[in-house]
Amino acid sequence: MIPAADSAFARRSGSPATLGSTLAELGRQQPVVFDELMNAPLVLRHHDVAAALRDTATFSTRFYGMGPMSQALIALDGVDHQRLRRVHNRFFSAAASTGYAAAVAPIAARTFGALAGRAEVELVEQAIARYPMEVFLALLGVPDELGDQGLAWVRTIMMWLGSPMDPTLAEPGLQAHVQLSDYTSQLVRRERHGDRDNLLGEIVRAFEAEGAYSPEAVTASVLGLLLGGFETTIQLMSATLSSLLLNPAALGRVRADRGLVDAAIDEAFRWANPTAGLYRLATRDTDVSGTAVPAGSMVYLCIAAAHFDEQAYPDAETFRLDRRGTHLGFGLGPHYCVGAPLARIEVTAALTALLDTCPGLRLDPGAQLSFHYGARGFVQHGTEALPVLV
Repeated sequence: MIPAADSAFARRSGSPATLGSTLAELGRQQPVVFDELMNAPLVLRHHDVAAALRDTATFSTRFYGMGPMSQALIALDGVDHQRLRRVHNRFFSAAASTGYAAAVAPIAARTFGALAGRAEVELVEQAIARYPMEVFLALLGVPDELGDQGLAWVRTIMMWLGSPMDPTLAEPGLQAHVQLSDYTSQLVRRERHGDRDNLLGEIVRAFEAEGAYSPEAVTASVLGLLLGGFETTIQLMSATLSSLLLNPAALGRVRADRGLVDAAIDEAFRWANPTAGLYRLATRDTDVSGTAVPAGSMVYLCIAAAHFDEQAYPDAETFRLDRRGTHLGFGLGPHYCVGAPLARIEVTAALTALLDTCPGLRLDPGAQLSFHYGARGFVQHGTEALPVLV
């Protein structure tokens, strides 16, 4: 057992790769180990993590069935999950995503273009943190003035989700969820009588096409996208930028060849691992590499460790734009992140805009970076600040 004080999840580092590297080293010694801080056994090897993510019958997400995510994809299995997944596939089709990309690009250009000409910038709070909310407001056709209130609601709900047993967070979180749900439901009801070419319109039409429309179902879907993709996108952008800034040769290659942007995002999601891992509930007695996992127990599928498993990623410590193979940052199997296309669109637009307007972008050599689990108060691995010279 790893005592809470010795857990890798309790440490800070100047590199986003340290968490995964440290846990992978532990995984080379033993495939599964109980971590007192995470209150669960950590599954550390790539083969075991990938197998568990695919096996949703044994390693379930049903514990999400209570609270604000109870109607979201993550909480469903079987036929119900398949049906809702078909709906989501409709509004994240290739054609629809092309339209979203066209709408996101000018938002990114405005947000990150505003940094041009400054001497120094702290990227997270001054640009990255507000950007996903601005994207959602634009795609859903919501007035800009909701921005600050929307951010407050989402942060309060996510704090509750990240610490569901903390009674001081439950009441504010529940109240924020009710308020955000009511606001979103009004938008949904209004949109059904319109015919606008935006994300909300696509969602409404997708539910209607599958014969699954109800204001409640569409509202739950919109909230799931917002809650599931807001902070994750912030940390994915921070991970991509910090990875490139800490690897100047790779940054230079991407700056010279924008065709490498996708490769940079994928490798950053592996190397900087904003999704450190995922909890799953064992529905039956099983074992992982010889370690017994009783039915009813929780396990933590450690994606950060899997990303530095040399059996899956040779030369794992090195940030490589030519790496082949997929990362596990968006999950795997039936619960692969449904919002991944939108997250990729947002990060691609942001990175492109930033490189276009700030060609001299580099880390502030006088600043000390700090990466840790629980960054910004959420169950993500990342940083609160990314100071750069522009």
